[in-house]
Order: sequence, then structure tokens, then C-alpha cells
Amino acid sequence: MLTRGDGALQVVRRGHELRVLESLARNGSRTRRELEADTKLSRTTLSAIVGSLREFGVLTEADQSSYGMGRNGRPVKVLSLNPSAGVAVGVELARNRISVSLVGFDGAALAHENIEISAPMEMAAKVDQAAQMLRTLMESGKVRSKSIVGMGVGIASRHADPNSLCDAGDAFQLDPQGFSLAPLRAEVSAPVLWDNNIRLAAMAAATKGGNPKGDLLYVVLSAGISCAVVVDGALLRGGNGIAGELGHISVDFSGPVCWCGRRGCLERFLNVPNVLAEAQKRGQGFESIAAMAAAAEAGNSTALAVVDWAAELLARALTNACVLVDPSSVVIAGELAQCGERLLRPTRKMLAEQKLEIGPRDTTITQAAFLTTSGSDGAAAIALRHWAFASL
Repeated sequence: MLTRGDGALQVVRRGHELRVLESLARNGSRTRRELEADTKLSRTTLSAIVGSLREFGVLTEADQSSYGMGRNGRPVKVLSLNPSAGVAVGVELARNRISVSLVGFDGAALAHENIEISAPMEMAAKVDQAAQMLRTLMESGKVRSKSIVGMGVGIASRHADPNSLCDAGDAFQLDPQGFSLAPLRAEVSAPVLWDNNIRLAAMAAATKGGNPKGDLLYVVLSAGISCAVVVDGALLRGGNGIAGELGHISVDFSGPVCWCGRRGCLERFLNVPNVLAEAQKRGQGFESIAAMAAAAEAGNSTALAVVDWAAELLARALTNACVLVDPSSVVIAGELAQCGERLLRPTRKMLAEQKLEIGPRDTTITQAAFLTTSGSDGAAAIALRHWAFASL
């Protein structure tokens, strides 16, 4: 739909189109005058770009009474992205869950499907199940195959090769796991990318509402510890694909040996089974982290002591990570996030005590429920960002 070509004029026009699209994706709706200010394009150039995008159905224009009347006495018109111009598919293949999300061109969620897995399932079977879920969504009329601009897949696995994230052809194979996404690719002709599911959940948090939140450190405290770093709205993967391994920061150099070979790694202490075992060791068992968090809220001394112990260890790791990354926000998700503000307090204190900043330091630390669709929402957000504008 958008102008293609290798000529210099096409390249320039392409840049102008992207400026307009990115402004609308960031702000939702804009008047032409606001777009002029956002894009720094002349009125004539902007008019030509907007006319072309409207012709292709990418933009819609409507009266917006809240803007009042223009200089000619007519209602001011606003431009918005047309959500039906393209759809991104997000899929999460987690250890105990499969979810599929559809996200419109404007970043709005169109549909979700989610199933919980109670018994072990091979990854190939999860791919087949996700393909069936996507097929059901298409058969229901919620999405048409030809409107899909790209698909993102989040997988509960480490990524071995940062250069192989994107689909490069029909022989796309996941290495080193050795299973194929062919069943999903058979449902749509759109290209595919994949990444760790927690990284894509972080993208969902960072781009919530279509607006990047800056630099984010996203931490999931669950059966293990997963972490993702978003910098300026983009995932930080690292040269070897393992950026964000917060769980393998040592918080006790004389602590127990971790499977990674080091001693005292955060994950060696703050996995769910070990936290519950710590409570048992201190004289009282709890059937779940939720039960322990509720007991702490009620003033149970054992539960409070375990939460304080976990909070201190978490603060050591998070403070080190914040020194390196300097995120504008830290989000804690997963089961242990149920322990609430008491879990976050030591980190706030340690950061406040540091005097590294040139100006005022502003790092927000919050907790968030780990929603069942976070991974697939994030996968769709990545696909939309990667392919939507290029494929129109």
C-alpha cells in the first residue's frame, strides 16, 4: 500500500509517512496542525502524505467537537489510525499456558484466547494447539488472514542466536530446540518473529496503551526468576541473547552453588519452592505464596520475616541492575509480587541512599499481576512494531 522503491524520493517519502504514523500511534488522534508540529513537515507535504494514507485506508478523518471550530467556522477534523488497516498476531507458548492475542493497527486489543496446561506438553504439541486457536479466531470472523501483517511468538526458553529472531523463509526452524513453527505459519502468510515470552511480556508493559514508557526493568519472580530490559521502547537482547539474567546476579558470594556455576545467585534463593521452604525452616509452612502473602498482611510473624528476607535479597540485585541500566521504571510481576509493598521497600531505600545522579533521580518501582495474556500481547506488540508500517 505505501510507496515502495529504492529511489531517493521514495526513501524520503517513506520517512515522511513513518513520521505521521508514529505520531498517531503515540498520541492516538491529531489535528493536521498538531501533525505539522509533531513531524516538522510543511503543510503541503503533510497534506500529500495524509491524502495518500487516507486513500490506502490507513488513516481515518472525522470531526472532533472537543477541538472546537476552526478559522473557517467549521468543526476541526482529527486524524486517527484505522485499526482495521492491519492486525498483528501474538502467541505465547509458556510452560503452563498457551495464549493468542490479536492487536489492531492502532495498538488496541481485538481478541484473546487462552488455555491453561495442567499436564506436561511437548513444545510441538503447544504449537499445534496455538495454530488451532488462531484458526478458530479466523473462522469466527475476528480476523482475516490477509489483514495480518505479522506474527510474534513468545516461548518459555532462552534464545540461542539473536540474529535469528525473524522469519527468513519457509524453512524457519527454532534452534536449538529443533521444533518448527510450521503449523502456525500454515495459518497465515505473514512473517514471524520469536523471542523469550518474558521479554515480550515486558514489551506489553512498556508499550501499554500504544505509548512507550521509556526504559523498563521487568522482573518476574516465579518458579524461577526472569527479567527483561526495555530501552527506549526496544528490547535489549545482548550480544549472546542473554541480557537481563537478573536471577544470576550473586547476592551472597558464600551462598549455595547455582546450576549456572556461581554461588549465591538470586534465583537460588527466590524461587517459589525455596521461599516456601524458607518459611517452613522458620517454623511455619504455607501452601502457596498467596497464602504466605495473606498471612503477612494479617501480621503473621513468620510470613513477615520471610518477606523481609526475600525483599533484602531482591534489593541487592535490583540496586545493582539499576546502577547499570538506570531504568525509568521497575515492574515486579509473578507470584512473589503478591507480597506487596513490603517486598519493594528495601529497594526503594537502597536507591534513595545512592548519590550517583547528576540531577533528580526518578525511578518508579511498582508491582503488577502477571496476566495470562501478557506474553501474547507483547508478542503482538513486537510484530506490529516490526512489520506494520513496512507491510502496508
